[in-house]
Amino acid sequence: MFSDAKQSLRLMQFNVENLFLILDLYKNQDLKKITEQEWRGLTNSITPNKSIKKVWDLANIIQDINPDIVMLNEVGGLESLENFNKFFLNSRFKTYLKEGNSLRGIDVGYLISNTLSSKALLISHKDRPLNFLYPHEVQTPAGGKSHYFSRDVAELRLFNPDENSPRLTILLTHLKSKLDSEKIDPEGKLRRAAEFNSLLEIYAELRNELGQKTPILICGDLNGLASRENTEPEFLSLYKNTDLVDVLEIAGKPLNERYTQIQILSSGKLIPMQIDYIFASQSLHKLVAKEETFVYRFKDLDGSNAPAPRSLEERSLFASDHYPLVLTLNGFFL
Repeated sequence: MFSDAKQSLRLMQFNVENLFLILDLYKNQDLKKITEQEWRGLTNSITPNKSIKKVWDLANIIQDINPDIVMLNEVGGLESLENFNKFFLNSRFKTYLKEGNSLRGIDVGYLISNTLSSKALLISHKDRPLNFLYPHEVQTPAGGKSHYFSRDVAELRLFNPDENSPRLTILLTHLKSKLDSEKIDPEGKLRRAAEFNSLLEIYAELRNELGQKTPILICGDLNGLASRENTEPEFLSLYKNTDLVDVLEIAGKPLNERYTQIQILSSGKLIPMQIDYIFASQSLHKLVAKEETFVYRFKDLDGSNAPAPRSLEERSLFASDHYPLVLTLNGFFL
């Protein structure tokens, strides 16, 4: 799958679907042999831990890809990320996560390989106002307070040990979903557009601060169609106002290989969609290793790609309801 030469940087974007790992009752049980029932008894948390089989599946996927940096969505806080790294990944990474605004407690965070010598600085934008109100709030006297990101934009700056300017900056986010439980914003489009526009404002500010040539990535679960083809309206500003390009587009991957989630309707209809992205600034485009940049498919027991799920039940057997996205940058070191 990957070349052996380590003259590159490999990154991985992955929505790990409710990765809660609170082990407050753990007493050194063997987590490779423990039953699912025993596993559920290792926490007093009101939020159940993710199935231990799925957690091991996540760990095996990361081991197979062997990334230098992992950008994660839907992590149940720093404690969960630290437990995942310690007990399932042999502490091979450093963990970076700050609690965001999620009402479900699902945060965005990073794993950075211990083999990298870079210094890291994590900056949260969860308190940045979106300067956005829903239409009904504009018309009410008490509706003057802006909303914020549904989760966060977690800005990670990576530095060479002897330098003060970052070698690489990553903006990781998880935008508003299409759920509209309050019936005020069909498919969450208005809120998602406001969050995406604020994300691009942060990108523009970084450009002004760091210069046009400093490499920047925007990553995450955008909960919508943001590729150049069939772009949903809330993402059109990406192509009008920035130099950012989807790394799968740069790698020349066909559209039918780019889906990161298969949505399954109640009618049984299957809709493959790319809703997870890594967008690269212009200085990185020429470094994208086309053969080693792709959407990773889950594996069968024999190591071949598992068939796409045909039902919610089949999808629930996978480690996550999202597939991970892999980017390899040739000749880029940290």
